[in-house]
Amino acid sequence: MASIQKIVLAGATGSLGKPMLEALLDAKYEVTVFTRLTSDHTFPPDIKVVKVDYTDVEGLTAALQGTDALIITVTTGAVGQQKYIVDAAVAAGIKRIIPSEFGCDISNPKARALPVYARKVEIEEYIEAKCKGTPTTYTYIFNNAFLDWGIDAKSLVDVPGKKIDLYDGGETRYTATPLSFVAKGTVACLQKFEETANRAVKLHGAVLTQKKLLQLAQKVVGTDGWEVKVVRTEDVERESWANLKSNPGDTFGWVVGFLKRAIFAEGYGGDFTDSNDNQLLGLKQLSDEDVVEAIRARA
Repeated sequence: MASIQKIVLAGATGSLGKPMLEALLDAKYEVTVFTRLTSDHTFPPDIKVVKVDYTDVEGLTAALQGTDALIITVTTGAVGQQKYIVDAAVAAGIKRIIPSEFGCDISNPKARALPVYARKVEIEEYIEAKCKGTPTTYTYIFNNAFLDWGIDAKSLVDVPGKKIDLYDGGETRYTATPLSFVAKGTVACLQKFEETANRAVKLHGAVLTQKKLLQLAQKVVGTDGWEVKVVRTEDVERESWANLKSNPGDTFGWVVGFLKRAIFAEGYGGDFTDSNDNQLLGLKQLSDEDVVEAIRARA
């Protein structure tokens, strides 16, 4: 079994990067954070920080020497730059790459075909080709919707505004996973090195429907004054295709709609209840009260 001790985290300042760094430090790994040359973000003095050019494969390779694992949590907009760091990781002999594939299960054919995931599919195929025949392995981590981030962004429910969309009637089950849960699951993948090699891992935080989420939110802010709309994800996808065709540069006009289709629609693989890796990784599904507490913390 490979021993993982030294880890590089690329993208430590983002929504997922912050809890990922905390989870790695809690697990007592030796962590190095990669930041961009232009970054002015500061970290605690006990964290090693290396400024890198994410397009300089030679420089990245040198910076990755002696590292056991690489975790990438860069935003979707920077996904294309992962190719350079993947090249460097393989050249440096990294044992495990965990790319920025977090989110919906893009092994599901319906989700995989949505244009919002084209770059992620491209990165998957690139990693598999680069790692073939080398000591470098990879793990893709899927968690479907981000629970706490989705509440903050009001994409799951707008608690302060008392608004919610019931997608396809609001009865379709889907997985929603907190950022900290994803971070802990990622650390657990490193600890279950052989079992998680060269495959996708599914993290299952809580199983929800939009109707259930509404009920849980009403426990926090009451039942009065809610604006509830029934929305068909088929219509959302159709509108997203039209927006993509007419104005592809306006990513907000089409990206969000495709994400909603993948997260909430039946048949897109958004419910991990019966196909997750929680038990392998020592993770426990959230209770309804856990979800209520997540809502209350953001109400």
